[in-house]
Amino acid sequence: MSHVVKLRQSALLCSIIAASLVACGGEAVKQTPPPKAIGLGIFSGPPAAPVDTVSFAGIRNNFSITRTATGFAVQDKIGSGGTVNVSNTSILKFNDVSINLAVGDKSKTIPEASLKTLVELYIAFFNRVPDADGLSYWIDKIKDGMTVDALSNSFYGAAVEYSSLTGYSASMSNADFVKIIYKNVLGRTGTTAPPDADINYWAGQLASGNSSKGNLVATMLNSAHTFAGDPTWGWVTQLLDNKVNVGLFFAVEQGLNYNSPQESIEKTMAIVAKITAASTTEAKNTINMLDTSFNASAAFNPNGNTGNNNGNNNGNNGGNNSGSGTGASKDCYNMNLIKQGVTYSTEMSSTVASLGTTTVYVVNYKPNGTVNFKGTNAQELLTDTTILSGVGTGTVSKIKSYINVYDNESLAYGNIVTLTLPGFGDYNVVATMTPPKRTPFSMAVNETYEQTYKVKQEAVGSAFPITYPEVTQTDKLSFLGIESVTVPAGTFSACKFKNETTSDGATGIAYTWQIADAKYRGLTAKIEAKDVLTVATKLSIQGQ
Repeated sequence: MSHVVKLRQSALLCSIIAASLVACGGEAVKQTPPPKAIGLGIFSGPPAAPVDTVSFAGIRNNFSITRTATGFAVQDKIGSGGTVNVSNTSILKFNDVSINLAVGDKSKTIPEASLKTLVELYIAFFNRVPDADGLSYWIDKIKDGMTVDALSNSFYGAAVEYSSLTGYSASMSNADFVKIIYKNVLGRTGTTAPPDADINYWAGQLASGNSSKGNLVATMLNSAHTFAGDPTWGWVTQLLDNKVNVGLFFAVEQGLNYNSPQESIEKTMAIVAKITAASTTEAKNTINMLDTSFNASAAFNPNGNTGNNNGNNNGNNGGNNSGSGTGASKDCYNMNLIKQGVTYSTEMSSTVASLGTTTVYVVNYKPNGTVNFKGTNAQELLTDTTILSGVGTGTVSKIKSYINVYDNESLAYGNIVTLTLPGFGDYNVVATMTPPKRTPFSMAVNETYEQTYKVKQEAVGSAFPITYPEVTQTDKLSFLGIESVTVPAGTFSACKFKNETTSDGATGIAYTWQIADAKYRGLTAKIEAKDVLTVATKLSIQGQ
């Protein structure tokens, strides 16, 4: 019977891990409302007049946007709206945001260095990322000949006008002005605050008339870049670079604007607050855009895959090496699924053919923030599984998975499994992976990723603590394409993966279907392994 238990456990863990590795951590955004109504010109400039505005009923994450030879195609992923073709200069209005489709191409009409400097000025004066319409306006000003110094002085004027939001004021001392620049641009506050000598130097530049407050910011931005690679202050440059990269992602690649000036200012400030020198992940989670294949600045590729093709209906042909041969795996990962405040659940039915038994269980997931696991700071995902019917009815297991998720991959460091057996109490097993198990998010069709790592397991907190022999394991992950799969929970577009695991000389193969549709993106629809078929019967995501 031991091999049957292992098969059933593998199927269960596969569905848990498949969902746990699709997301990235984050925290709820605390927003402070400004004291008065704010015009869109503040911090950005008025929006450029669009050629046409096209409105859609629903939030942005319910749609995919794909560049075509003549413009863009907007596809309703969860409703009956179908696909709408629009021009490449359109403004798309959704219930939560609008998208400026022209800004991507416009960003290429000025030097890359000028574009980055423009984003840096938003950060320095307002500690926010630019919205697409505002950035488009200032790009036009640069094309008309506006200098960096003139830009800086214009931004300074807006910053002073709205001092309650920016911290700048016309009456502040030169030293206090410099301190705000250090905070916004260089992230230097608290224990990393600059010494008085540095503050006095820059304040002296203002007092002597060698620099205006506007162009001093541009000068300090340039100075910040000189610390790249410095063992002590290199993080300063990296922090600034990360802020710029998130700004370009938000305004240029995604073309984003929020639907009210107040919301735009509050949320773009909150995004910057999540950026660190080590990571942009939480900031991008705060942006919360699931259509990661969309890039307004990318050129049309007539031979490229859109990632939105449902492909062939091979969902019932599992246990083989076929797939649709279309799509991109990144369309099936959901960065919300490890964001604090988001919870989700999957009810699964698992059938062991040789025994003729079916087990129904429900898995509830809750991201728990960053903790220390075996000396590594990692994001903790809490998973509770209860067997509802079939073999082991009433058995409850709790799994804590420890992962870090980045833009294009996740790293899994291990997990703690607590199994509660009726009448026997708790049994705990800690598993550690060395090096951490990597899951790439962006895989082309038929691309394969292979990794070998060691797994150490030990039973702890039980009456019979055991340390198991360390096992060397090789995982081979292949992406076979996006196709339609039908399970009791519904019919979905899903990424089909082939998972080959070799341990102790034995190789097991399983196929998983991970949902691409916006409503349940990232959840597992189906798993097929030898003698075991697992399908989703109920799915839910709350809080994303």
